[in-house]
Amino acid sequence: MMKKTLSTLGLLALASCSQQPAAAPPPPPPPPPPVAPAPMATMPAPAAEAPKPPPATGAERAKGFSDCWAAWSAKDWAKFGACYAENATSEQIDSGMPPMVGRNEIVDKNSKMNAEAPDETGELELVLVNGNNVAAVALVKGTNTGPLLSPAGELPATKKKFGLLMGHAVELTEDGRAVAHDRQYFDAGTFLGQLGLAKMPHRKVLEKGPAEKPVVVATGSDAEKANLAAAAKTLEAFNKHDVPGLVGMLADDVVFSDVAAPADRVGKKAVEKSYKDMFKAFSDLKLEVARAWPAGDYLVWEGSFVGTNDGAMPSMGINKPTGKKVSARYLEIDKLVNGKVKDMWIFDNGMAFAMQLGLVPPPGAKPAGGAPAAQAGAPGAKPGAAPAASAKAAAPAPTAAQAPVSKPVAAAPAVPQVPMMKPAAAAPTAPAAGTAAPAPKK
Repeated sequence: MMKKTLSTLGLLALASCSQQPAAAPPPPPPPPPPVAPAPMATMPAPAAEAPKPPPATGAERAKGFSDCWAAWSAKDWAKFGACYAENATSEQIDSGMPPMVGRNEIVDKNSKMNAEAPDETGELELVLVNGNNVAAVALVKGTNTGPLLSPAGELPATKKKFGLLMGHAVELTEDGRAVAHDRQYFDAGTFLGQLGLAKMPHRKVLEKGPAEKPVVVATGSDAEKANLAAAAKTLEAFNKHDVPGLVGMLADDVVFSDVAAPADRVGKKAVEKSYKDMFKAFSDLKLEVARAWPAGDYLVWEGSFVGTNDGAMPSMGINKPTGKKVSARYLEIDKLVNGKVKDMWIFDNGMAFAMQLGLVPPPGAKPAGGAPAAQAGAPGAKPGAAPAASAKAAAPAPTAAQAPVSKPVAAAPAVPQVPMMKPAAAAPTAPAAGTAAPAPKK
């Protein structure tokens, strides 16, 4: 019994022990201290774009233009290439050659031309600037030592010297620091005649230009505005075939220099006769002016000579009407003194003009006698002052660009348009994106 009691007590004790609450679990460990995020790499601030230089002044435009001609003469193709915008275009007016598109092609074509006349240089005789328009007269000379490219193919080297005046019209980019588009006017008949490749009256090789080489920048003066207004009257008189009105705008000792003619016309009477002859030969003759602008005492024009040959003109070799229509482009630069035209320069292609009339075979054709077209005879250039197409291939003319400026300058004045004249047509642009002016006849 005692044993049982003890056993019972033992069981009760065990039971009592088994019924004691379990010990509380230990508290969880404290959370680890927060880890500071690694510092992020600091991105460099975007580099500030270099400020664009301000628009070039008129003087800087003129200097840049001259510098680019100098680079061309020096065969400095890196500097010459920088004269053009990347998508610039360059035309050799009425030459039969396609426009050059893009800086690389323009430089390449100029390089090739200089290979054909390694001593070829260009000397600026006159530079005119109005806003982003530049017009110039240049004396281009050298020796033909390599084959010439032409619409009819290569022409053999003649080893002869050439020297002739050409007109250069340029439209600059918006800031005035590079060429957007340029047009080169020269007479193929003169060039080929000097090389002995064309039997036609032409000017002799010009070795040296005048001592005075003006550089004129438009200021927007009242005198310039008056000259521009006079231009509108001249255009109206020409298109009405008003010879007395035209002659009344000339100085008594006017000098009319058409580069496609073998000699200048000097004095009112000589110029008056040329007007009369021309209007008889082209009764519907009109000038279509694309743009006109002044610079100091000068007027610059650019446009087309359009008409039908329905009359004879022996001075041009037209003994009977051809019945053909012509449309030839030209650049004209006039100098006015006391409101009268003292000097007139017309830059066009007389050979192309003659081709349109059927007086000269087109490139590649053989005239009666079998001589290549490039050697075919052709009449002298027309007396009025009109443009024409060319037969010389790539022209050597360079182009303009602008030197950087060191301080802000005011933008040059915009080019005013002559009343009654057609607005300037947009300059051709390169395929995927994108130089100034002159000319009617008096």
